[in-house]
Order: sequence, then structure tokens, then C-alpha cells
Amino acid sequence: MTAKPGQLAVVSTPIGNLGDLSPRAAETLENADILACEDTRMTRKLLALCGRTTKATFMPYHDHNGHLMRPKLLAAIAEGKTVALVSDAGTPLVSDPGYKLVASAHERGFRVTAIPGPSAVLAGLASAGLPSDRFLFAGFVPHSGGAAKKIFTQFADLPVTTIWFDSPKRLAKNLALMAEIFGPRMAVVARELTKLHEDYHRDTLTELADLFGRTDPPRGEVVVLVEGANQSEPAFDDAMLKSMLEEEMRVTSLRDAVKTVTDVSGVPRRKIYQLAIELEK
Repeated sequence: MTAKPGQLAVVSTPIGNLGDLSPRAAETLENADILACEDTRMTRKLLALCGRTTKATFMPYHDHNGHLMRPKLLAAIAEGKTVALVSDAGTPLVSDPGYKLVASAHERGFRVTAIPGPSAVLAGLASAGLPSDRFLFAGFVPHSGGAAKKIFTQFADLPVTTIWFDSPKRLAKNLALMAEIFGPRMAVVARELTKLHEDYHRDTLTELADLFGRTDPPRGEVVVLVEGANQSEPAFDDAMLKSMLEEEMRVTSLRDAVKTVTDVSGVPRRKIYQLAIELEK
């Protein structure tokens, strides 16, 4: 007699505060047959700190071994076992491996359930004070300055709040690049969410770039949230912007003229700069 298929449970775990492990998540981890972990050491440590025990088999599952481990995990589910998918912290599949396993489970008709809980993306959005009716998680800011500029440019005109994970060491540089491409929009730098030293800096991208450019890189994990583009009728059309630039460029440098018109109009610096170059030709 063929065993009734088991299930795949996608389990959210704390991103800093152990109190955020829900009773349902703890029960699922305790009762699962297999824990598929991004890092088994992290999951063992979490259970120990929470005073929880489990008889589950720990199996590493990440981007590098997924092609080898997926068949084993799917075979276990087919045999009637419950597999709990866990990332190091937060909600699996959000900047963590796992979606291929979930997709494969669906394709085979297995039951898939999510145990919702902590997420740096949603925690940051909830506390940022930026429009939250429409938002987009953009992932990690690329390491390369050229790649970062390219992706910022792609997202600059979207009328949605964008959410980014960033490295503290590159934060000041990336905020300056954002200010140049997005313009002086409201933004929030959220640090160490749910942890003891959680804090927020909320200001325009221009001011945030200046602030973090004058201080040492912050410690801990950083989430950057940026207000979306204003899709209403522009207050300044190209003709008006060129006229403003012409006036400024008569008495000051191109660079200073671009800065002044950018600050006054709120139009992204990249567009003002392009118009200024056209006028100089």
C-alpha cells in the first residue's frame, strides 16, 4: 500500500528577537520529520536558545546543494513525511534559497503550507512611515557600483516603495547614488530590526547620504526603503527646467546649477544633468 504523501512546511524564524518564534512555528519544528536548513548549525542553535527539542533529521539545503538534496526531500514527502524548510533567519525564499523545492512539491501534488512570521522586509515597511499600499522588494544592492547604478535606474520611475538590503560598508556610497538617480525622495534606513539596538533614520535621500557619508559605517544588518516616483502631472516640464538651468548657469558652474534646480524642482538629478548637458552643447 502506497503511503499517503506528507507535506512541505515553509517556516519563518526570528530575525533577531527570539520572542518572535511563534508557537505554531516551534511546534512545526519540533514535530517535523526532516528539517531542511540553510545552515543546520543555525537552526540547532535557535532550537537550543528557545529551549525546544526535536527528533527531526537535520539536512542542509541551500543554493549549492539544492540539485542533490531536492530529490531526497521530495522522496521523503512522497513517503508521508513532513519536511520543514528553514532559512538562517526570517521567511524562507525572501533573499534565501528554497523556491525550487516549493515549486517541485507543488508540481508533484504535495501539500505545501507556510508558517508566517518574521520578515525584515515587512518589519521595515511597517515601521518606515512610507506608502505601503504598493511596494517592491528589490533584494540586495549589487556589490558593483555599475550594477547598482543600473538597477537603481531601472527602478527609479516605479510608483511604489522599494525595499533594499544593503551592506553597512557600502551604505553611504549607495545612498549617494540613490540620491543622484531617484532625486530627493523620502527614505528610511532601518538597522538591526527587532534587535536590542534597532534604530531608524528617516529623511530625504540627499540628507541621508550626507549623514552616513560623515559617520563611520553602522553596525549590523541594514534595510533601506525608498519612496516611489510621483506619477502625478509634473510641476516642472522640460522647457521650464531648461529655463531655470539657463538662469543658474549664467552665474554659476554646471554642477552647482544642476544641484540648485534639482533641489528646487524635486526632479531626479540624472534628468536635470542630462538637460544641462544638452544646453551646453
